[in-house]
Amino acid sequence: MGQTTARTTAPALADHVATIVEQAFATADGMRAEAEAVFAAGGPVASAALAPLRPHVLAALGGLVSGAGVITVPLADGLPGLEWWMGADPSRRTRLVLDLDPDSDTYVDLRRMPWFSVPLETGRRHVTGPYVDYVCAEEYTLTLTVPVRDGDTVTGIAGVDVTVGDLERVLRPAIRAVGATVALVNAQGRVIAGSTARHVTGSLIRDPQIRAALQEGTPQSLPGGVHVYPCGVLPLAVIITG
Repeated sequence: MGQTTARTTAPALADHVATIVEQAFATADGMRAEAEAVFAAGGPVASAALAPLRPHVLAALGGLVSGAGVITVPLADGLPGLEWWMGADPSRRTRLVLDLDPDSDTYVDLRRMPWFSVPLETGRRHVTGPYVDYVCAEEYTLTLTVPVRDGDTVTGIAGVDVTVGDLERVLRPAIRAVGATVALVNAQGRVIAGSTARHVTGSLIRDPQIRAALQEGTPQSLPGGVHVYPCGVLPLAVIITG
């Protein structure tokens, strides 16, 4: 298929990506609401107070969601709340365990994790990745997180993990239908999925014109037959060449 087909189907691919990711964000938002209800109940909230969220977290798993849960800053007992589970297969689910002791050699500093720190600092949702998730899936992952609030204070995050492999399998028919070279990238030009070996997951698109277009967040046609289509309001875009 030629360039005309690519131009007419690429926006549909971008919309398809946006729909899938927004659905995952909606799952995270449901857990956010449950967590905020715990804080709204009144009185000091200790880390153990998140345990009743477990059925909601487990219900979020499945389909594209390979990990899900709520993680907070230290609460009334001095410990972070941590109710995060992994495994789309109900028979193989495990609870995430993190070493949150600053004096430990295996300490995990949550504030160094963008999926945690960015929503805390900005009060806005965030897409982290693609990155190799050595803590959970040990493969390329997108982590989608939303802030959890205790009144006016952001006290943690609710989120979901989507492995790039699972997302790519769902998108593969739509990517092929474009009939041109396709790359799904984040706002920094990091490739999430692509249709050729030139666009492998984790590689970086360095062309300054493409990178500038990604920052603008609007559909653009660039020299060399390159077209950039944002995926809704998400920090993701589809790049078409040819």
